[in-house]
Amino acid sequence: MDIRHSKLNRETVMKVRFLLVIVIMLFGMQSLSFGEVDKPFGRVVKVAAKPTAKVEIYITSWCPYCKEAIKFFQDNHVSYVAYDIEKDSAAAKRRERLSLRQGVPFAVINGKKIYGFSSQAYSQALGLK
Repeated sequence: MDIRHSKLNRETVMKVRFLLVIVIMLFGMQSLSFGEVDKPFGRVVKVAAKPTAKVEIYITSWCPYCKEAIKFFQDNHVSYVAYDIEKDSAAAKRRERLSLRQGVPFAVINGKKIYGFSSQAYSQALGLK
């Protein structure tokens, strides 16, 4: 066998091995992000496997717990409808029909009534971990 031919085969084998390692690394990195979606600015969010929840929340503009509840839904990418009971009299009446108990925030998540803000209660009602 010719020395040049042998050297050419070794170089080809090395190039093929190098390309194979690169391909394996790329597919390996891709599998690490399976089930996740890249968000703008590099944030990664788990994709929910459950159907979209129905969330209504009754709030006031001055309530700090209402702001925390809204932030919870936004941070967890949960669609919701917020009703300010001081600005919307129909929402205030609807809230009274749902419960005579006073206070905000008052959330109805998939039909479950939750008084006040509790990330644990919200997560449980939404089926989050």
